[in-house]
Parts: sequence; structure tokens; C-alpha cells
Amino acid sequence: MKKFLMFYAGLAVLVVLDSVLLTSPNLLGRIGIIIYRYNSLRSFPRAFVTVACVALVALGLAELVRMLVNRNVLRRIIGVYLLMALVLGCTAIFAKTWMDFSTGMYSHTGVRFRYGAYLLPVILLIIFLHALINLRWSSRGDAPATLSEDTDKTDTPAT
Repeated sequence: MKKFLMFYAGLAVLVVLDSVLLTSPNLLGRIGIIIYRYNSLRSFPRAFVTVACVALVALGLAELVRMLVNRNVLRRIIGVYLLMALVLGCTAIFAKTWMDFSTGMYSHTGVRFRYGAYLLPVILLIIFLHALINLRWSSRGDAPATLSEDTDKTDTPAT
């Protein structure tokens, strides 16, 4: 339980840090926020609500997959595939964000704003990797047969 408490505390710190970084662009970044109408990033409370909602939806999705695997509704392999697809999706989002903010107009928005943009996909990646690592190791169809079950099913007479 203490391990999960530390994870959630670290996640909360990352969400606050990302909100602070996203609300501090330079002058060109502020003009871009006004022009492109990024109203959810204009102030710290708005950015915090935006980042927290995204993180909570991702956390809820990851916990839903973990709960379904733990209750044997989903097989473990399906849960692994779902979480791996989400990890790969977050990696693709991170790569796209990196390319967008490294070139063009976004590259002039300020270092803090860019790092805030990079941090959101990393937060999602951390959430889904944590859920993937903490999946239960056996579910309904994945448990190997034990030695005693194998010997009971043989047709050879005992000597």
C-alpha cells in the first residue's frame, strides 16, 4: 500500500509541475496561446484542471484494465496487449510532441512551456507502464498446471 501511495504522490507532483510549466511560456508563446485559443492553458488553475483530468482519465483506464484482469473478467494476455497498446500510443504522442515543439513556430514558445508539453505524454507513459508492471501474474487461462494435477490425469496404474 505504501508503494502505491508513493506512486500517487509522485504523480501528483508531476501534474502540478506540468501545470506550472505549461502556464509559463515566453512572450511569443503567450501570443500563440491567444491566437490559437488555448484557453485551458491561460492560467495555473485552468492548466491544472486540464492536466489533472487527462491524468485521472488515464489512471482510471489503467486501473480498470488491472481490475478486470484481477477479477478474471479479462485474461492477463489481453490486459497486457491493451496496456502495451496504450504505452505505444503514448510513445507515439511523445514523439509527435517532440517533433512539433522542436521545429517551426512552437520551438520559440520558451523552454519551460516546451518541457511542460513534453511532460504530459511522459506522465501518461508512467501511468500505463506502472499498471503494466503491476498486473497480476496469473489469471483464468494463464495458470500452468501443477505437478499434482498432471499426475492425477494419467491412465497408468500406480505400482
